[in-house]
Amino acid sequence: MTAEALGENGTVPERDPVWTSWSNAMDALHVGDMDSAFAEVLSTGDDLLLVKLMDKAGPVIDQLSDEVATEVLHAVSQLLMEQNFFEMCLYWVQQLADIVMENGPDVLGIPMEVKMEILENLHEASSSLELAEEWDGSPPDQLLLQLASAWEIDPQHLGK
Repeated sequence: MTAEALGENGTVPERDPVWTSWSNAMDALHVGDMDSAFAEVLSTGDDLLLVKLMDKAGPVIDQLSDEVATEVLHAVSQLLMEQNFFEMCLYWVQQLADIVMENGPDVLGIPMEVKMEILENLHEASSSLELAEEWDGSPPDQLLLQLASAWEIDPQHLGK
């Protein structure tokens, strides 16, 4: 070991747990294990780290276990409300809508409260946040209607 790598007493200093989680997540990402990568980052509770991984990996809901997908989608529902993350989250919602339309409303085992939160926050965000002109995905209101219809939730009850 070099002198710089050793701590003051000649011991190896303990690494920051968040840094360790990020390193583990990147290792998993590089071998294509999206589920482990996201589970690792979710375990930190660090939203910005999750955003960084979501941005780096792109929408990969179809490569996540139901449990991890539900946790990521819960985070997406929260992050939808942030202008800086709105478009990135919409790509994830777009993939969710595609998966639900292709595989049915119960795919991924998403709890009703998470479904409602996704729809309510998508409804609120789509009416209050701006999309870039170059947005090439489905309009947020179309995603809202697709998911609400598939999940048999009346969109008229959202935001009330």
